[in-house]
Parts: sequence; C-alpha cells; structure tokens
Amino acid sequence: YSTIGCDLANHETYNKQNTKKMKQFRSIALQLMALVFVGGMLASCLNDDDNNNSFSYLSKSEQLQAYGVIAGNHAGRVYWVSANGMSQARLDSADVTLNVVNDSTAYIYNFPTKPLADTIKTEYSDLKAAMLQQPNTTLTIYTRYFRLTPIYFQADPYNITYNVTYGGANHKVEVAFYTQMPNYLFGTYDSSSKQLQIVMNEGAVWVDRENNGTNPTNHLITSRNFLYKSI
Repeated sequence: YSTIGCDLANHETYNKQNTKKMKQFRSIALQLMALVFVGGMLASCLNDDDNNNSFSYLSKSEQLQAYGVIAGNHAGRVYWVSANGMSQARLDSADVTLNVVNDSTAYIYNFPTKPLADTIKTEYSDLKAAMLQQPNTTLTIYTRYFRLTPIYFQADPYNITYNVTYGGANHKVEVAFYTQMPNYLFGTYDSSSKQLQIVMNEGAVWVDRENNGTNPTNHLITSRNFLYKSI
C-alpha cells in the first residue's frame, strides 16, 4: 500500500434550498469529522508515554479475537462529499459490500470509481474523461487492530490500479490513499448497534509512476474523504 502523508480536508457547507438533504449531509459530514477527532483523541491517549508516537497494537491472539467479531460480509454504503465550489456541495453515496476475510485483510466490493476520478485537475481532461468511464472496483484494505473493547483497527487501503487508454496510448493509473496513520484513518465497530465504520482519504492519482522517478505528479485537485458504514 502507499505511504503518502496526511492532508485531511474538512467538508461542510450549507444548502438552504433542501432542508432534508442538508440534514443528511450534515449528519454524515459531522460523523466523518467526529471519527477523525475521536481517532486523534484515542491516539493521544495511547501515545502519552511514547516518544515514537507509535500505537500499541493487540497481541496476535487478541487480533484474532477482534477479527472473529467482525469477520464476514457486511452490506453498507460509502459516503463522500462532492463539491463544485462550496455553494454546490452535496452528499453522495453508493451501495457496497465489506468483506473482512482475515485479521489483516478486508475488501470493499463495488467501490465507486467516479468520486476517485472527478477531483482530477481540469488540465488533465483526457485522463479525467477516461477514468470516469472506468467500472467500479474492489478496494483492498490492510487491517491491524489496536483496541478490543470497543474494537478499533488501522485501515490502510492499497493502491487501486487501472489500465486506461487515452491520448492514443495505454497508461497505468494508480489511485493512492493516505495510510499508516491509525490516529486519523481507521475502522471502528459498535457492538450495540452492530455497525462497522471505516474512514479513508484519497490522496493521489498517479500516471505511469514507474516512469516518473520518486516524485510522480499528483493529478488531484485535492484529497477526498470517504466514510464506509455498514447497514
């Protein structure tokens, strides 16, 4: 998975013309920010006595115990905030399925490609148009548990790779997420509501990265937060 740095963006605005939609938008947006805030608080508590700012992960047996609670398929939705200027922000979502397959791997099936692509910079219009035509995909997530009651786990998405043709040539396009920051990007499980949630943040779109050295061009205008919630 990628190891790009953290640049979380806050998404909240007002839409006076549609009260019902605005309430839903504010609810999910606040949950996104609340999850990040709670994660930061938790990280602070865990790291008070640790100069290396590293987490105390669960033992192997505890990892397996936590995995056993949430193992299997979970129908849900992925939420994100789409915006063309602050006055036009709106909440979007898509049906997905989360499959927690072992103590270190989970998959989100039918993850939407469109919101991964529609923040590509306008100067890369050919790339953006080609990416918007790509089908939904499977997002693989590396998991590592650091709290048992309630369950909290590090959630690091692997890069998603697309083989895309535009401009008369084939290109390898990679979508990368911020990773290795469980104090900001993580998953939780609420045993009372039986609900799983995962916070993710898209951070880069790279084209033919292996041909562009150690500092490839990031084609995104800005990063984008995603929130998975089981239903």
